[in-house]
Amino acid sequence: MAVDKVKQLEREIDALQRQLRQQNQQAENERKKMSDKNKQAIRSYQEDMKKAVRQHDEKAKKEYERMLRDYQRGLDRDVQNEIADLNADYRRLLEDVRKSEEALARKTQELEQAVQSVRNDLSRRDEGSSREAKEYLLNATEEFREIEKKPHEKFVPKRLNIFYNAIKDGQQLYKAGLFEAATAVAISAKSGLERLGYNIDDKVEEWDGQHDLFVMKLNYLAVKVQQELDDWEEYISEKSGSNANLRKKHLVEINYWSRGEFAELVQGMNKYRKIAWEIEKVGKDEYLKKPESANTDDLKEYIKEVEKLDEKLELIHNLYKLRYTASCQRADWGESIIDFLSDEINLEWHEEMTGYRQATKETLSSKDFQEYIKVTFDSEDVTEDTREWLKLVFENASENMIYIYIVPVENKSNVENRIIIHIDYNGAEQEIYSRDICQHICEVLQCDEESGIVTYTSDINALKLNTNKSFSDTAKDLEKLMHNS
Repeated sequence: MAVDKVKQLEREIDALQRQLRQQNQQAENERKKMSDKNKQAIRSYQEDMKKAVRQHDEKAKKEYERMLRDYQRGLDRDVQNEIADLNADYRRLLEDVRKSEEALARKTQELEQAVQSVRNDLSRRDEGSSREAKEYLLNATEEFREIEKKPHEKFVPKRLNIFYNAIKDGQQLYKAGLFEAATAVAISAKSGLERLGYNIDDKVEEWDGQHDLFVMKLNYLAVKVQQELDDWEEYISEKSGSNANLRKKHLVEINYWSRGEFAELVQGMNKYRKIAWEIEKVGKDEYLKKPESANTDDLKEYIKEVEKLDEKLELIHNLYKLRYTASCQRADWGESIIDFLSDEINLEWHEEMTGYRQATKETLSSKDFQEYIKVTFDSEDVTEDTREWLKLVFENASENMIYIYIVPVENKSNVENRIIIHIDYNGAEQEIYSRDICQHICEVLQCDEESGIVTYTSDINALKLNTNKSFSDTAKDLEKLMHNS
């Protein structure tokens, strides 16, 4: 009987699915050994990691980051090929899995053909067991309800509808007295649902691994961001303690000296922390049933974005502190130069022309600048940008104007101040006098003339062509002064 063939195929497929599940589990276990071992090590090391961040223990931090990389690598399904290259037994296991998958595909196709054959034979009405058909339909329905509890729409969208329609079809065949056809359809539906369930479980497991990695990387970043604030307070020797307003002021300062990058970083981190918090609040099972929930590929993208934020923090970690220190140095140098040139060589200091570079329109409207001005000067009228050059203007007895710019020059790892001097002579250039002014400045700063810190320029156009933007912008300011004088 055709239905007996269907039942035989059902048993064979069940056996193949159990075998394949066991083989896949063995293969997955090999891959998971590395992943689980690293995951366990990471969790036991997390308190040490926090301590390492607090104490700036770079060696311990690098070790934690290595663990995260190893865990991340262990989640990669492609790592199976690497294991297979090293392990002959594992390679044979993967080959067995491949063969079982091919056998299962053939048997499944054979089953579908047999089921279709039974369905098409309408002459067998009222043959077969009504009770047996009902039992098979109930079994298929129970399997359907079990799969319905899983996040099927997240990982296999619309697939469950196929089996819903198949079971409905089986029920209609049963009502029509086509018991053998109903049995065959129910067997096929249950078999397919079991495969679907295994597939969903595998995808959920993969999602779990990526979610754990996402949370671990996010928490690591959060610890480092929090430490950044503590480090800044240590750096400027001003502890906030329980003073929330002072702590907020320090956050504004960090953001100002990082040119808004710190706030962007924190905003990005909080965006992902909100996602992580939502998952924790509702639980993974409920979260995955939401249509808008993140899938595995989304989590992988989140991880990449968190890694980028971490890299950005590493880049600005020292840079904003160096900008602050360089600005303090410009202020100190400026005061020393003013005192010396005014008192020792009797130059007239033009205070009204002295100051930091005027902020651009874009800077004036930026949040980092506005908040800093408000908390630092308790005013919104300040328009000078202390992150930029400091200009000092003097005049000698011959009414020659002397312009001194203390200019910050920065790269990715350092910020250094340089001094550019220009004298607007009423007549011919006086080289000896220009050199004397440079020597005086070097004397004030206690630096050698060969150090490159102090530079005299007589050619503004040449300075405009300088590849360093800070220098070329200085030339543009000088040009404007010459035009207005």
